[in-house]
Amino acid sequence: MQPYTFVTPRTAHYYSLGEPGPDIEHLWVCLHGHDQPVADLAAQLVNLDTPERLLILPEALSRHARPETSDRASDALALWFTPHSVEEDLADTTTYLDGLTDAIRARCPAGTPVTVLGYGYGAAAALGWLAENHLVFERLILYAAVLPPEIDRRALFAALPARPIVVVASTTDGFTPEADGRALV
Repeated sequence: MQPYTFVTPRTAHYYSLGEPGPDIEHLWVCLHGHDQPVADLAAQLVNLDTPERLLILPEALSRHARPETSDRASDALALWFTPHSVEEDLADTTTYLDGLTDAIRARCPAGTPVTVLGYGYGAAAALGWLAENHLVFERLILYAAVLPPEIDRRALFAALPARPIVVVASTTDGFTPEADGRALV
């Protein structure tokens, strides 16, 4: 048996705190962690929700239901990539996030600054996306970042444009030693 790949369009889900429009002064794209419901990340970011700031929370493309089978769509779990398909998953993520941010930015004032926040494994997705795309972003925030061993972290950081990167350490989320920021820095 021989495996092959085939690229196909997907229906993606995203959520927002705020609406695109002429009053938006800053756009944030916030990527959730591994199997983290988007609603959980949104709850952590609620203090950033202001009338002039638009927060977009894309959901990873590999979705599955919670084991306890909730009926709410926002309770779905999602993965940015799996260990055996990291390269393809990051390429799909880049295409998805490029298209989504282009569509959102078109509905905001020209030149609206963009901040990207990656939480947990969402930080790895953010790095992969920003290393391979055309988005001019103001800053990247890596919050309790987890970079799996399948990803070449040196190559990703080297491919990033020269922009500020903020590493946020956490004492409440202990995924790996990287979650406290020391190993990542």
